[in-house]
Amino acid sequence: MIKLTDILNEGRTTYIFDFDDTIAKSDSWVYITKGGKDIKKLDAAEFAVHTGLKQGEEYDFRDFDRKIRNPRLIKKNADMLKKQLNKGGRKVTILTARRLGAPINHFFKSIGIQPYVVALGSADPQKKAEYVEKQIKKGYTTIYFMDDSHKNVRAVKGLQRKYPQVMINTRLA
Repeated sequence: MIKLTDILNEGRTTYIFDFDDTIAKSDSWVYITKGGKDIKKLDAAEFAVHTGLKQGEEYDFRDFDRKIRNPRLIKKNADMLKKQLNKGGRKVTILTARRLGAPINHFFKSIGIQPYVVALGSADPQKKAEYVEKQIKKGYTTIYFMDDSHKNVRAVKGLQRKYPQVMINTRLA
């Protein structure tokens, strides 16, 4: 006979996917500005490996607050997302650096799925790691994390030292 305490202690699983350049590509740009003028634009892949700003430069993420332009699913990863959503019984989250989740929710609704979307409003890899750590503190013992950014994957993977009892599977998209 299975006891309630066995069920409660068996742990929980969560799947966390990045959106841009992990689930879909789009025609959204990160602009580098200086003195209020655009001096360069980066796609999501270029931004993921960008090493930083020079004196007086700032990032402008205006394209990421709008309806997603020309979205193209990354089939292999989108199929994996759909498979996890269809299984049920597990939490599936889209964790994005975007400020607004509405454009992503609108896109997913247009293709007939509705994952839980968390918009962090920050491209700092530590913010994604902090979100994952909150899930660990909520009792998740198995975490699958997929992102196109080496920095984000490294930050989340770094939690393994702090939480050796948690299985953290990271994958670079």
